[in-house]
Amino acid sequence: MPKQEVGSTKWLGNKMKAKGLQKLRWYCQMCQKQCRDENGFKCHRMSDGHQRQMQLFVQDPNQFMDDFSQEFEQGFMQLMSHSYRSQRILANTVYCDFISNRHHTHMNSTIWVTLSNFVQYLGRTNQCTIDKTPKGWYITYVDNTPEARMRAEAKAALETNEMTAEQRHERDLARQIEECKKEGGFQDSEFTELQREEGDAPISFNMSSKSSSSSSSAAASIAASAAANAAAATARKGNVLEEAFASHETVKGSKEGEKRKLSAVEQIRLEHEASKRAKAEAEADSPSDSPSGSEPWLTAGLIVKVMNQDLAGGKYYRKKAKVEKVRQQFTADVRMVEAKDLIRLDQEMLETVIPNVGKTVVIVKGSHKGKRATMSAVNFEGFCVSVKLEDGTVMEGLRYDEVCKIED
Repeated sequence: MPKQEVGSTKWLGNKMKAKGLQKLRWYCQMCQKQCRDENGFKCHRMSDGHQRQMQLFVQDPNQFMDDFSQEFEQGFMQLMSHSYRSQRILANTVYCDFISNRHHTHMNSTIWVTLSNFVQYLGRTNQCTIDKTPKGWYITYVDNTPEARMRAEAKAALETNEMTAEQRHERDLARQIEECKKEGGFQDSEFTELQREEGDAPISFNMSSKSSSSSSSAAASIAASAAANAAAATARKGNVLEEAFASHETVKGSKEGEKRKLSAVEQIRLEHEASKRAKAEAEADSPSDSPSGSEPWLTAGLIVKVMNQDLAGGKYYRKKAKVEKVRQQFTADVRMVEAKDLIRLDQEMLETVIPNVGKTVVIVKGSHKGKRATMSAVNFEGFCVSVKLEDGTVMEGLRYDEVCKIED
């Protein structure tokens, strides 16, 4: 049937019908063609062009799925960076805005089954800050571009230059205190009880009336302090022997005071120091195996997936690799399955691979760590799997990061 002439009534009717979004089940991602009804989609599936595309897909389905997933992720994050860069937004709102484009990459052609799975993936890869509420998943864009880091450094440099002299002094003082703490030359202030000896002058307060002028009260206070200082100097000169006896009695009283009962302030101070010492000893006795405190799970023979986007410009991103040799528990030499390149990566850059049902896996975490099992079922909603050990024991509810595919 020939195509309708441009500008004709039939042509205008078809254009109006094709305007806007159509049903997702009648869309072919391989051919990027949207059909309007079930009959049209059936005819498209029987066409030669669609058959050729499906033959290409059957040859390497994982490659096509990864490509579609990468296109969907890039388009979604581009929309986030342009329209919702600095606001906390509902994930479903962003998704509706994203699919408003008729030629967008559909989610049913990616590795993510639901929007919740995709949002959790964005949170794991630190592309967005996510939080779950009764209304749904909320996401906030995280700007990790080099331009953003340069702007943050420039802002910090500007704030440092605008720092006042007092703030600069406080910063230098805090830095010197930290250095002294590291060298062991700084001690925290100790709380002591006020102790008065016999012969001390009484403590007095000068409560001047509001009616007296400030000048007269200042002059009176200066005169009183001068007279007191003169009297104290005369007493010290004339009573040297009495001061010697007083000092002897003070030393004697201090020795006797050591045996007396501790006051409440001294007890609090001693308890505080004892708790600090106990905490320091506990930290020294239980060192962490890794900086992040995570459990090592790498084992030779595992099939893992590289999740570092910056490695080799994204060449190995989401590509599978085989663990050749484990070094220092958290580092391993892996060989890429496709490129056959041998690289050394940290455990944080790798992710476990979940095989199909019936394949062999290894439990990498928990009490059954290191045991082989057979994949029984995968719960996509609960993000967990069920496996059957070699002795027949069935384990359910294992997380994705607790099992990994191993080379047969």
